[in-house]
Amino acid sequence: MKGSKVTFIGLGQMGAALVPPFINAGHQVTVWNRSPAKAEPLAALGAIAAPSFEAAISASELIIVCLADYATSNALFHQGSVSALLKGKTVVQFTTGDGKEAEQGAQWAAEIGVDYLDGAIMDYPTKVGGPECMLLVSGSAAVWERHEAALTLLGGRMTYVGAKASSANLLDGSLLTMYYGNTFALMQSASMLAAEQVDIKDFRIALSAFKPVIESTWKRSIEAIDAQDYSGNEASIHVHMLGVQSLLKRARSTGVDSRLLELFADYVATTAARGHEADELPAVYEVFRRLD
Repeated sequence: MKGSKVTFIGLGQMGAALVPPFINAGHQVTVWNRSPAKAEPLAALGAIAAPSFEAAISASELIIVCLADYATSNALFHQGSVSALLKGKTVVQFTTGDGKEAEQGAQWAAEIGVDYLDGAIMDYPTKVGGPECMLLVSGSAAVWERHEAALTLLGGRMTYVGAKASSANLLDGSLLTMYYGNTFALMQSASMLAAEQVDIKDFRIALSAFKPVIESTWKRSIEAIDAQDYSGNEASIHVHMLGVQSLLKRARSTGVDSRLLELFADYVATTAARGHEADELPAVYEVFRRLD
Protein backbone atom coordinates (compact mmCIF):
# COMPACT_ATOMS: atom_id res chain seq x y z
CA MET A 1 0.00 0.00 0.00
CA LYS A 2 1.37 3.40 -0.99
CA GLY A 3 2.61 5.42 1.95
CA SER A 4 3.19 2.43 4.21
CA LYS A 5 6.30 2.20 6.37
CA VAL A 6 9.15 -0.11 5.35
CA THR A 7 12.52 -0.63 7.01
CA PHE A 8 15.63 -1.97 5.28
CA ILE A 9 18.38 -3.61 7.30
CA GLY A 10 21.72 -3.98 5.49
CA LEU A 11 22.94 -1.53 2.88
CA GLY A 12 25.62 -3.39 0.99
CA GLN A 13 25.56 -3.31 -2.79
CA MET A 14 22.44 -5.47 -3.03
CA GLY A 15 20.74 -4.21 0.12
CA ALA A 16 21.06 -0.60 -1.01
CA ALA A 17 19.60 -1.50 -4.41
CA LEU A 18 16.39 -2.72 -2.74
CA VAL A 19 15.56 0.69 -1.29
CA PRO A 20 14.96 3.14 -4.22
CA PRO A 21 11.92 1.29 -5.67
CA PHE A 22 10.09 1.82 -2.37
CA ILE A 23 11.10 5.48 -2.12
CA ASN A 24 9.98 6.07 -5.70
CA ALA A 25 6.65 4.40 -4.99
CA GLY A 26 5.92 6.82 -2.14
CA HIS A 27 6.56 4.60 0.87
CA GLN A 28 8.02 5.94 4.09
CA VAL A 29 11.39 4.22 4.11
CA THR A 30 13.76 3.78 7.05
CA VAL A 31 17.26 2.37 6.53
CA TRP A 32 19.98 1.09 8.84
CA ASN A 33 23.48 -0.22 8.35
CA ARG A 34 26.25 -0.97 10.82
CA SER A 35 28.37 1.53 8.88
CA PRO A 36 26.18 4.70 8.92
CA ALA A 37 27.91 6.24 5.90
CA LYS A 38 26.20 3.72 3.64
CA ALA A 39 22.84 5.25 4.55
CA GLU A 40 23.78 8.73 3.35
CA PRO A 41 23.10 8.28 -0.41
CA LEU A 42 19.70 6.78 0.39
CA ALA A 43 18.89 9.56 2.84
CA ALA A 44 19.60 11.98 0.00
CA LEU A 45 16.88 10.18 -1.98
CA GLY A 46 14.36 10.56 0.84
CA ALA A 47 14.98 7.63 3.17
CA ILE A 48 15.19 8.11 6.94
CA ALA A 49 18.54 6.98 8.37
CA ALA A 50 17.78 5.35 11.71
CA PRO A 51 20.20 6.19 14.53
CA SER A 52 20.16 2.60 15.80
CA PHE A 53 19.09 -0.91 14.84
CA GLU A 54 16.34 -0.80 17.45
CA ALA A 55 15.02 2.48 16.07
CA ALA A 56 15.01 1.03 12.57
CA ILE A 57 12.89 -2.01 13.42
CA SER A 58 10.56 0.06 15.58
CA ALA A 59 9.85 2.39 12.66
CA SER A 60 7.98 -0.01 10.36
CA GLU A 61 5.67 -2.99 10.21
CA LEU A 62 7.50 -4.46 7.20
CA ILE A 63 11.22 -5.12 7.65
CA ILE A 64 13.36 -6.24 4.69
CA VAL A 65 16.74 -7.73 5.53
CA CYS A 66 19.74 -8.19 3.21
CA LEU A 67 22.94 -8.98 5.08
CA ALA A 68 26.11 -10.95 4.36
CA ASP A 69 24.93 -14.14 6.06
CA TYR A 70 22.45 -15.53 8.57
CA ALA A 71 25.00 -15.43 11.38
CA THR A 72 25.19 -11.65 10.99
CA SER A 73 21.41 -11.39 10.84
CA ASN A 74 20.90 -13.65 13.85
CA ALA A 75 23.37 -11.64 15.93
CA LEU A 76 21.19 -8.58 15.38
CA PHE A 77 17.70 -10.06 15.56
CA HIS A 78 18.00 -12.90 18.08
CA GLN A 79 18.11 -10.71 21.17
CA GLY A 80 15.46 -10.58 23.86
CA SER A 81 15.08 -6.83 23.74
CA VAL A 82 14.76 -6.92 19.95
CA SER A 83 12.20 -9.74 20.00
CA ALA A 84 9.80 -7.57 21.97
CA LEU A 85 10.08 -4.80 19.38
CA LEU A 86 9.46 -7.21 16.50
CA LYS A 87 6.31 -8.86 17.81
CA GLY A 88 3.47 -8.56 15.27
CA LYS A 89 5.70 -7.28 12.48
CA THR A 90 6.78 -8.95 9.21
CA VAL A 91 10.39 -9.83 8.41
CA VAL A 92 11.37 -10.61 4.82
CA GLN A 93 14.81 -12.21 4.74
CA PHE A 94 16.92 -11.81 1.58
CA THR A 95 20.18 -12.72 3.32
CA THR A 96 22.37 -15.36 1.66
CA GLY A 97 22.29 -18.77 3.33
CA ASP A 98 21.01 -22.30 2.96
CA GLY A 99 17.70 -24.07 3.35
CA LYS A 100 18.34 -25.15 6.94
CA GLU A 101 19.03 -21.56 7.96
CA ALA A 102 15.83 -20.42 6.27
CA GLU A 103 13.79 -23.01 8.18
CA GLN A 104 15.47 -21.99 11.42
CA GLY A 105 14.60 -18.38 10.65
CA ALA A 106 10.95 -19.28 10.18
CA GLN A 107 10.93 -21.25 13.44
CA TRP A 108 12.50 -18.35 15.33
CA ALA A 109 9.91 -15.95 13.91
CA ALA A 110 7.00 -18.21 14.85
CA GLU A 111 8.31 -18.54 18.42
CA ILE A 112 8.37 -14.76 18.99
CA GLY A 113 5.19 -13.89 17.08
CA VAL A 114 6.69 -12.48 13.88
CA ASP A 115 5.42 -13.09 10.34
CA TYR A 116 8.25 -14.33 8.15
CA LEU A 117 9.12 -14.77 4.50
CA ASP A 118 12.44 -15.99 3.16
CA GLY A 119 13.62 -14.92 -0.27
CA ALA A 120 16.33 -14.94 -2.87
CA ILE A 121 17.35 -12.28 -5.39
CA MET A 122 18.12 -13.89 -8.74
CA ASP A 123 19.60 -10.88 -10.51
CA TYR A 124 22.23 -8.18 -10.21
CA PRO A 125 21.77 -5.00 -8.11
CA THR A 126 21.46 -2.83 -11.22
CA LYS A 127 18.41 -4.83 -12.31
CA VAL A 128 16.47 -4.51 -9.03
CA GLY A 129 13.16 -2.73 -9.49
CA GLY A 130 13.02 -3.46 -13.21
CA PRO A 131 10.36 -5.49 -14.99
CA GLU A 132 12.73 -8.38 -15.74
CA CYS A 133 14.28 -8.66 -12.28
CA MET A 134 13.58 -12.07 -10.77
CA LEU A 135 13.20 -12.73 -7.07
CA LEU A 136 11.86 -15.76 -5.20
CA VAL A 137 10.00 -15.69 -1.90
CA SER A 138 8.49 -18.45 0.23
CA GLY A 139 6.65 -18.83 3.50
CA SER A 140 3.08 -18.28 4.67
CA ALA A 141 0.72 -17.68 1.75
CA ALA A 142 -1.31 -15.25 3.87
CA VAL A 143 1.79 -13.18 4.67
CA TRP A 144 2.80 -13.19 0.99
CA GLU A 145 -0.65 -12.04 -0.10
CA ARG A 146 -0.60 -9.22 2.44
CA HIS A 147 2.73 -7.87 1.16
CA GLU A 148 2.70 -8.98 -2.47
CA ALA A 149 2.03 -5.52 -3.90
CA ALA A 150 4.93 -3.99 -1.96
CA LEU A 151 7.42 -6.78 -2.61
CA THR A 152 6.66 -6.80 -6.33
CA LEU A 153 8.22 -3.32 -6.44
CA LEU A 154 11.55 -5.12 -6.24
CA GLY A 155 11.10 -6.80 -9.60
CA GLY A 156 8.50 -7.65 -12.19
CA ARG A 157 9.34 -11.34 -11.89
CA MET A 158 8.90 -11.59 -8.13
CA THR A 159 7.67 -15.17 -7.70
CA TYR A 160 6.04 -16.84 -4.69
CA VAL A 161 7.21 -20.47 -4.51
CA GLY A 162 5.18 -21.96 -1.71
CA ALA A 163 4.64 -22.25 2.03
CA LYS A 164 7.87 -24.14 2.82
CA ALA A 165 10.15 -21.45 4.23
CA SER A 166 13.28 -22.90 2.63
CA SER A 167 11.84 -23.28 -0.89
CA ALA A 168 13.10 -19.92 -2.20
CA ASN A 169 16.55 -20.59 -0.78
CA LEU A 170 16.77 -24.12 -2.19
CA LEU A 171 15.46 -23.07 -5.60
CA ASP A 172 18.01 -20.25 -5.61
CA GLY A 173 20.75 -22.85 -5.27
CA SER A 174 19.27 -24.99 -8.03
CA LEU A 175 18.89 -22.09 -10.44
CA LEU A 176 22.41 -20.85 -9.74
CA THR A 177 23.73 -24.35 -10.44
CA MET A 178 21.97 -24.14 -13.82
CA TYR A 179 23.40 -20.67 -14.33
CA TYR A 180 26.98 -21.75 -13.74
CA GLY A 181 26.62 -25.00 -15.66
CA ASN A 182 25.24 -23.29 -18.73
CA THR A 183 27.72 -20.42 -18.55
CA PHE A 184 30.74 -22.72 -18.20
CA ALA A 185 29.45 -24.79 -21.13
CA LEU A 186 29.20 -21.60 -23.17
CA MET A 187 32.83 -20.77 -22.34
CA GLN A 188 33.92 -24.27 -23.40
CA SER A 189 32.03 -23.92 -26.69
CA ALA A 190 33.34 -20.42 -27.35
CA SER A 191 36.95 -21.51 -26.79
CA MET A 192 36.57 -24.40 -29.23
CA LEU A 193 35.08 -22.08 -31.85
CA ALA A 194 37.77 -19.45 -31.34
CA ALA A 195 40.44 -22.11 -31.87
CA GLU A 196 38.85 -22.83 -35.26
CA GLN A 197 38.48 -19.12 -36.16
CA VAL A 198 34.66 -19.18 -36.00
CA ASP A 199 33.18 -15.74 -35.24
CA ILE A 200 31.54 -15.62 -31.79
CA LYS A 201 28.70 -13.62 -33.33
CA ASP A 202 27.80 -16.65 -35.45
CA PHE A 203 27.66 -18.70 -32.28
CA ARG A 204 25.12 -16.26 -30.85
CA ILE A 205 22.94 -16.65 -33.95
CA ALA A 206 23.15 -20.45 -33.87
CA LEU A 207 22.53 -20.56 -30.12
CA SER A 208 19.35 -18.50 -30.51
CA ALA A 209 18.06 -20.99 -33.08
CA PHE A 210 19.08 -23.92 -30.86
CA LYS A 211 17.35 -22.56 -27.75
CA PRO A 212 14.04 -24.47 -28.29
CA VAL A 213 15.99 -27.75 -28.37
CA ILE A 214 17.64 -26.93 -25.03
CA GLU A 215 14.34 -25.90 -23.44
CA SER A 216 12.64 -29.05 -24.75
CA THR A 217 15.44 -31.16 -23.24
CA TRP A 218 14.99 -29.45 -19.87
CA LYS A 219 11.25 -30.11 -20.00
CA ARG A 220 11.64 -33.78 -20.92
CA SER A 221 14.33 -34.26 -18.28
CA ILE A 222 12.17 -32.81 -15.50
CA GLU A 223 9.25 -35.00 -16.57
CA ALA A 224 11.49 -38.11 -16.65
CA ILE A 225 12.98 -37.39 -13.22
CA ASP A 226 9.53 -36.75 -11.76
CA ALA A 227 8.25 -40.06 -13.18
CA GLN A 228 11.52 -41.92 -12.47
CA ASP A 229 11.22 -43.25 -16.02
CA TYR A 230 14.24 -42.75 -18.27
CA SER A 231 13.12 -44.90 -21.18
CA GLY A 232 12.54 -43.47 -24.66
CA ASN A 233 13.38 -43.74 -28.33
CA GLU A 234 15.20 -40.47 -29.03
CA ALA A 235 18.82 -41.10 -28.03
CA SER A 236 20.18 -43.65 -25.54
CA ILE A 237 23.01 -43.14 -23.08
CA HIS A 238 25.15 -45.19 -25.48
CA VAL A 239 24.46 -42.66 -28.25
CA HIS A 240 25.26 -39.78 -25.91
CA MET A 241 28.52 -41.49 -24.91
CA LEU A 242 29.57 -41.47 -28.54
CA GLY A 243 28.49 -37.84 -28.92
CA VAL A 244 30.40 -36.61 -25.87
CA GLN A 245 33.50 -38.57 -26.87
CA SER A 246 33.35 -36.88 -30.27
CA LEU A 247 33.17 -33.45 -28.60
CA LEU A 248 36.06 -34.36 -26.33
CA LYS A 249 38.14 -35.39 -29.33
CA ARG A 250 37.37 -32.08 -31.05
CA ALA A 251 38.36 -30.06 -27.97
CA ARG A 252 41.63 -31.93 -27.56
CA SER A 253 42.46 -31.51 -31.23
CA THR A 254 42.16 -27.73 -30.94
CA GLY A 255 44.37 -27.58 -27.85
CA VAL A 256 41.76 -25.93 -25.58
CA ASP A 257 41.02 -26.99 -22.01
CA SER A 258 38.81 -30.09 -22.16
CA ARG A 259 38.21 -30.82 -18.46
CA LEU A 260 34.52 -29.93 -18.62
CA LEU A 261 33.92 -32.35 -21.48
CA GLU A 262 35.96 -34.98 -19.66
CA LEU A 263 33.55 -34.57 -16.76
CA PHE A 264 30.58 -35.00 -19.12
CA ALA A 265 32.18 -38.14 -20.55
CA ASP A 266 32.70 -39.56 -17.08
CA TYR A 267 29.06 -38.97 -16.13
CA VAL A 268 27.61 -40.73 -19.18
CA ALA A 269 30.10 -43.60 -18.86
CA THR A 270 29.22 -44.07 -15.19
CA THR A 271 25.51 -43.97 -16.04
CA ALA A 272 25.99 -46.70 -18.63
CA ALA A 273 28.03 -48.78 -16.20
CA ARG A 274 25.18 -48.66 -13.71
CA GLY A 275 22.84 -50.35 -16.13
CA HIS A 276 21.28 -47.38 -17.95
CA GLU A 277 22.99 -47.72 -21.33
CA ALA A 278 19.64 -48.17 -23.12
CA ASP A 279 17.95 -45.34 -21.22
CA GLU A 280 17.94 -41.69 -22.24
CA LEU A 281 20.05 -38.78 -21.00
CA PRO A 282 17.96 -37.96 -17.87
CA ALA A 283 19.19 -41.27 -16.43
CA VAL A 284 22.40 -39.39 -15.53
CA TYR A 285 20.33 -37.99 -12.65
CA GLU A 286 20.79 -41.36 -10.92
CA VAL A 287 24.56 -40.77 -10.84
CA PHE A 288 24.14 -37.32 -9.33
CA ARG A 289 21.76 -38.37 -6.60
CA ARG A 290 23.72 -41.41 -5.38
CA LEU A 291 27.36 -41.63 -4.38
CA ASP A 292 28.21 -45.29 -4.96
